[in-house]
Amino acid sequence: MAATATGARRRVRGARIHPMTADGPAIIDDGELIVEGARVVAVRPADRGATDDAIVELPADHHLTPGLIDAHVHLGLFPEGSPREAKDLNEMTRPVTPEMRASDGVWPGDVAFFKARAAGITTVCVLPGSANIVGGTGVALRTAGIDVERMTRRDPVCLKVAFGYNVKHSHGLKSGRSPLTRMGIAAGFRDAFDAALRYEQQKIHDPRTATHRGHEALLLTLRREIPVRAHASRSDDILTAIRLAREYGLRLVLEHGYEADLVLDRIIENDVAVVFGPAFRCCGNTEELHFDFATVAALDAAGVCVAHMTDHPIVPVGYLGLQAGLSVRAGMKPERALATITHHAARILGLDDQIGRLAPGMAADFAVFTGPPLAVASRVHSTWIDGARVYADGDRVPVPGGLISR
Repeated sequence: MAATATGARRRVRGARIHPMTADGPAIIDDGELIVEGARVVAVRPADRGATDDAIVELPADHHLTPGLIDAHVHLGLFPEGSPREAKDLNEMTRPVTPEMRASDGVWPGDVAFFKARAAGITTVCVLPGSANIVGGTGVALRTAGIDVERMTRRDPVCLKVAFGYNVKHSHGLKSGRSPLTRMGIAAGFRDAFDAALRYEQQKIHDPRTATHRGHEALLLTLRREIPVRAHASRSDDILTAIRLAREYGLRLVLEHGYEADLVLDRIIENDVAVVFGPAFRCCGNTEELHFDFATVAALDAAGVCVAHMTDHPIVPVGYLGLQAGLSVRAGMKPERALATITHHAARILGLDDQIGRLAPGMAADFAVFTGPPLAVASRVHSTWIDGARVYADGDRVPVPGGLISR
């Protein structure tokens, strides 16, 4: 189905609206979202007297939320339906590859982008994999489009680093090269960042120094312009990531964080955010033995900024809302759980001034559900990005390899 034109002013009204703003109501019954072009103009109770704008009338039992955000995926780097093709997820030719950019490997024709829109997801953070100590930079993308550059919300949005089993398995155990141990991973991390600092000093003394793209990417984190997103599941790896971030003055976000609740005091002390998950894996490795949705509730209750991930294709991207819903079963209030896949995820991506809430001036990214947004029985009625409708209930999954953008 074709996307709705973005230039018109319209009123989307009648549903229960979840603005996700700190200073407004949690839910507006019979609400109205006024959109002009790609931006939100107003969020308020519906004005039934207004007839000057295009009207999208919704049933009273429907719910309208900010577009959902999956803060950690591999969409387009690990496409569905091509098992024999080499993936673009990990540059495993060496363990430190900061110059790699996820945006250079993303294929928007991956059918998973359609599946994300069908789940109400409007933004994803696509990261390199966890095979390398330093894997490269991630990119925040809209989930509709055929041109990665035009889909981009921010690039680079972070630097991906990794600790633990995946790195050891990908290098030491497979190829016999370092790192083989957790000691080797930490040493390789320090070597990479020390080299970037030496490069910076050399450039200061000699501006003619040739540009080194890998060192430049590391310097973005050393200048705290982008965070380091650290794959760390076990408590010892979490503490190593925190220790190294403190040594180099880095902004740190933990990925996976299955044992984050065991070192909660250290996470709070160091102002670390957590992107938790994914769920539904029963045959992983020993780093995943302590997965529990109650961890999300505990982190949130302690004031930690926590978001969910699917890590697609590890877990299907369409299960993002289900993971947030299972956090409710584990003790979170529904609006707090919804924040983990809207406002909290936007904060972690540094995009909370653009997406993740419904307020004047924010991007007109929103999803409409046939019932409560985290309920298993609720379907996605429609998904909108920048004021354009990019999915409607009943749209069919496109043929892989076809033009899937609207």
